Amino acid sequence: MAAFQFEVGFQRSILRLMQLDDVFCLRCIKHVSASYFTAEPLGWIFSLFDQYWQTYHTTCGDIALRGALRHVSPDKTSQYSSEIEAVIGTGVIRDEAYVKSELGEFCKRNLFAQAHQESARLFNTGKTVDAYDVMALAQDAIRQVDFGAVDRQWYFEELSDRQRERYMQGQTGHGYSTGIQELDVLTNGGVQPGEVWAVLAYAKRCKTTWLCNQGFTSLRMYGDPVLHIVLEGHGRQIAAKYDALFSGALYTDVKRGLISPERYGELQAESAHLRRLLVIRTLNDWDVTALDIKAEIEELRSHNFRPKLMILDYVDLLRSRYKADSEMKHQVESSRDIKRLVNAEGFACWTAWQAQRPKANANTQEHVLTSGSVADAYAKVRIVDAFGSLNATDDEMARGEMRVFWEGHRDAPVNRCWLINNDLSRQRMVTGVISTVEVKAEPVK
Repeated sequence: MAAFQFEVGFQRSILRLMQLDDVFCLRCIKHVSASYFTAEPLGWIFSLFDQYWQTYHTTCGDIALRGALRHVSPDKTSQYSSEIEAVIGTGVIRDEAYVKSELGEFCKRNLFAQAHQESARLFNTGKTVDAYDVMALAQDAIRQVDFGAVDRQWYFEELSDRQRERYMQGQTGHGYSTGIQELDVLTNGGVQPGEVWAVLAYAKRCKTTWLCNQGFTSLRMYGDPVLHIVLEGHGRQIAAKYDALFSGALYTDVKRGLISPERYGELQAESAHLRRLLVIRTLNDWDVTALDIKAEIEELRSHNFRPKLMILDYVDLLRSRYKADSEMKHQVESSRDIKRLVNAEGFACWTAWQAQRPKANANTQEHVLTSGSVADAYAKVRIVDAFGSLNATDDEMARGEMRVFWEGHRDAPVNRCWLINNDLSRQRMVTGVISTVEVKAEPVK
């Protein structure tokens, strides 16, 4: 079995968290071995926790841990005592979610390595069926590794806690406006923490611009931290869009560095007010997964940046954490990964989907995209909390108009369509609703 590659402080954090979290302790006992620890006293402490749990079915407290020193040989007492005090005194020095995530990934890799070795041994001796079974069982075991808290509620006992949490959320929390006031009302306040909203559109029909407008609106209205993940292209392009949005300058002027001194001064003044509230992160390798995004969030947390809204541009480009044998499975599993991440982190999320390849006259015949036009995997629709589409013919694009159709929301049906301004010269899409329009959702002939 492989030993931990974590530094000693991290290993102490694992042990301290075992003391503080009984669910985590139980799962560590199931998936971790004393031999994983790189220092003998740390392995001994883990073994003690294991024995204590088997005997008393609870975690080992500080007093019991210190008391166990009487069973240590005199020549090791000083060393073990120092390590016990380090575990107790250091505490969980890192974010608990980070400890659980890193430990989980280590255990999964270890299970795979062990199974691969055994499977290779069986295969080389001609036992191919047994070799396959070993890897199949390992896959099941790997999927079951989870150090997060169990989502279990004692319904009646937790009534007062639920009510207090809802009250506090109502006093201090808020959703994020879509820029369309009627849509905000219909969805009880727009995008809420823990929700994923997705917008569908044909290629070159303003998905990225819509997402930038959502980040811009949230920054200007609420002043909350926004993380904009770019999975295609370069972050400089996204920064230019935000410069146009905040300055009100022409996008073509922004790209050429020709913002007027007056607008540039206004942009600098607002930038000073919104410092450290927007991070644009480019992750445009071919194999980016939700784990890469989570790693970025953890890195930003070390810089005291905790996003309240994440813009993911866009989820179709993300890969699954696990091996998938088709594009459809990649997209479904990666969407589930993002939904789990958003739930765990508690921020709101905007993303986008690509529509199926349009018919020959799709850009000239007015129609509305519905969820049935989602490319590759319709199952993505069931994962998100709300979904809609961006629609415009070539003539509407030339006039600076866009029809936003909102089809579904987890808590309320919407099925409404709004005609909005779409000023791409300044990258501003949601600058006011022109009118509510009749939905024409029939397919293009």
